[in-house]
Amino acid sequence: MFKWSLLDTALLAVIFYHLAQAPYTKVEESFTLQAIHDILEYGVFDISRYDHLQFPGVVPRSFIGPLIVAVLSKPAIMISSMLNLFTDDTQMHAQLIVRGVIGLVNGLSLIMLKNALQSLFDEIEEKKNKKLEKDGETPANTVTMTSVGSWFLLFCMTSFHMMFYSSRTLPNFVGAFPLSNIALSLALKGNLEWAILLLSGSAVIFRLELGGLAAGLTIFGFIFKKVDIFRALKFGFMGAGIAIGISMSIDSYFWGDWGIPEVDAFIFNVVYGKSAQWGTESPLAYFTNYLRMLFLPPTVLVLNYIGYRAAPKNLKIVTLAGYFHILAMSTQPHKEWRFIIYSVPPIIMLGSAGAAYLWENFKVRTMGNAALLALLPLSVAIGGVVSYIFCYISTMNYPGGEALAMFNDYVMANNVTNSTVFITVPPCMTGVSLFGQLDFDKYGITYDRTEDSKSVQNKWDSYDYMITHESLDIGKSFGIEDPSASKWELIGKSKIFAGVNPAPLTDYIFKEGNNVFSLVKDVIMRESPYDFMFAMLDNCLIRQDLFFIHKRIRNDADENLQ
Repeated sequence: MFKWSLLDTALLAVIFYHLAQAPYTKVEESFTLQAIHDILEYGVFDISRYDHLQFPGVVPRSFIGPLIVAVLSKPAIMISSMLNLFTDDTQMHAQLIVRGVIGLVNGLSLIMLKNALQSLFDEIEEKKNKKLEKDGETPANTVTMTSVGSWFLLFCMTSFHMMFYSSRTLPNFVGAFPLSNIALSLALKGNLEWAILLLSGSAVIFRLELGGLAAGLTIFGFIFKKVDIFRALKFGFMGAGIAIGISMSIDSYFWGDWGIPEVDAFIFNVVYGKSAQWGTESPLAYFTNYLRMLFLPPTVLVLNYIGYRAAPKNLKIVTLAGYFHILAMSTQPHKEWRFIIYSVPPIIMLGSAGAAYLWENFKVRTMGNAALLALLPLSVAIGGVVSYIFCYISTMNYPGGEALAMFNDYVMANNVTNSTVFITVPPCMTGVSLFGQLDFDKYGITYDRTEDSKSVQNKWDSYDYMITHESLDIGKSFGIEDPSASKWELIGKSKIFAGVNPAPLTDYIFKEGNNVFSLVKDVIMRESPYDFMFAMLDNCLIRQDLFFIHKRIRNDADENLQ
């Protein structure tokens, strides 16, 4: 049964808050986002104008995730257009709806996982109570775990990476993450074979690293005598076989060549070892660096020990499978936190079991015990603050999107029409998307994203505007022989987060005459304590100019030609 609570609503609200704070996307998200745009804009029967034909990327990616998201998003986009809910001349509202759909699906999958977790403990407690009543004992003396689902949601809401990226078009979160959560909820209910089938199929279509999670469920399900190894392998091969058929049919059509994108990516990154080109780290990096980064403060990790002692077999299997997945991914030299994100919910579940056990059953007899118990809600509060700070800083990491928005504002404010803007690669990697382009029929703005230097040189004189990383010698990086031959006017620039300067905060804290009580009083007595603390945080952040928006200054003859 799908139960709903106030905390479920809060979880979705946190996801949507992160979406609203950072509406732009980065290069890792670009394929999925551009593919969704093209499906919505051109349909699926004529793919000649699709973006991936011009910018295919290093390895192909599956179109199945973008197809599903586009289908789910289309009704909301149509309704918003009919009701004129958005008045902007770009399609950024559609991008927000698309990301909102992704966030909703991921959020609902976490809620489904929470319900499966709570039901697992509720069923165990119910069985114990019935047995005790049958034996004539008092059920009130048993251990209770009624808050495990609530702790799971609280820890999820304060997990910055999971909340911030739940609405993003990373392939890891479009299909792979929600399906892994659904599979884990099946495993908690004892349906290990179907969980393995779902993970195996998802691995072939979306992200092959899910195979490590499927292998973990198979190994530990067998160790705990919850699944027959041969049946597990049978279901695994069934899931992979079905997925191969689906992926080969759909993706071969969009790419114009027979293949399975995830298999191609596996061969490129793992077999040929090309992923190492993006950096390598030690085998223990996931355990020594990334888990510590994903869990701030590390309360959940500490609670895993207590939670494991209180956990039923199904939860132990799921969590151990998560740790096995991390161990399997540790064999690869190139590491990123998103490769192990599927193991974060299982780790949080086990930590939630530990938190619920302490919160409901720990006897408070001394002040020390009370202080120890208070660390649980305090860690949630600290995690919330840390997550908020990370979110605020992360909003500054999309200067390409900011620059594109500034350019569009300039076009609309100055009635610019029938012009071409050239956008270099760095801005395209940090926020520029097809959704952010102005309506061509109304403005006639061409957004050129050519990457080849020779092609740029041939088209150089046709560019009226430029969004670039170059502030001086415009065009020098593309081999323009005399960058100063054409004059450019700077009309805007966007900034990026460049570090922290604690001086404003330390100067305030250590100001002569201040102490803890006077500082607290000073903050509380202000008209808006929140605005004051926000301004203090903002003053400590360093920003530097990164991208520049230039307008070509043409002579009269050039203007007449236009």
